Amino acid sequence: MKDKISIGEFASLRNITTETLRYYDRIGLLKPIKVDHKTGYRYYSILQYEQLGTIKELRQLEMSIDEIKKYFNNRNIDQSVNILRDKHNELIKRIKELQQLEKSINEKIKHLEDISQVSNFEEIVIKEIKEREIITSDKSIKDEFDLSYAFLELENTLKEIAPIIASNRFGTIIKQTDIALNKCIESFVVFLFIKDRENIDEKHIRKIPKGTYASMYYKGSMWDKEIYFKKMTEYIEKKGYRVCGDILQIVQIDISVTDQSEEELFEIQIPIKEY
Repeated sequence: MKDKISIGEFASLRNITTETLRYYDRIGLLKPIKVDHKTGYRYYSILQYEQLGTIKELRQLEMSIDEIKKYFNNRNIDQSVNILRDKHNELIKRIKELQQLEKSINEKIKHLEDISQVSNFEEIVIKEIKEREIITSDKSIKDEFDLSYAFLELENTLKEIAPIIASNRFGTIIKQTDIALNKCIESFVVFLFIKDRENIDEKHIRKIPKGTYASMYYKGSMWDKEIYFKKMTEYIEKKGYRVCGDILQIVQIDISVTDQSEEELFEIQIPIKEY
């Protein structure tokens, strides 16, 4: 049997690269048993096979190089158990995060598939909608820059694992009084629908009451809403209803999933009651 193994042979035993072994040598994590000073060739012992395997396993557990060095400087059963227990807990947390991410991606796919089938643009329908919970930003929105910063603030407040894109959870609220005063463009706040109340201060949560809503989908820009509000309020009045609350403009498809402006889609929901 060989008493020394070339760097290439040793690397192949654990299916790693020779550059990884050179790196471990440079930082003092795993030194070869011999270096030929004439050729610079590194040689290893089969007795180092288990140490290399341990390093690879610890790296798979996402331990840092410094943590691995510390581990090799003082190995014992208690320390090994503690390390494995900590990494096991981290793995469970990561699995939970991945499960939440997978669920979120499925929801986004379903939403985009469903909403892409909508064809009754600018058609007003009356529907019943259940109670919903939101958080809002108190920032004054004057342009698209203000809008982007406000949405970012809300997204960071929730601290969710999955990015909140393509999810029909963003929107704006226009006060009922502002509609009457034709101030819907210059005065509105942004909101975000809540999926999980955890880690959200109760004082930031606002309820959107269940009830009857006039709803309309339209394609175009978020800033085009004024002409559709006018059309909807005229329809509501004609059908014997009255507006009874603030108006929601929900982003259904936005620039996070398409750069085609004609594919952007919004929904306006106006709470109504019969006279």
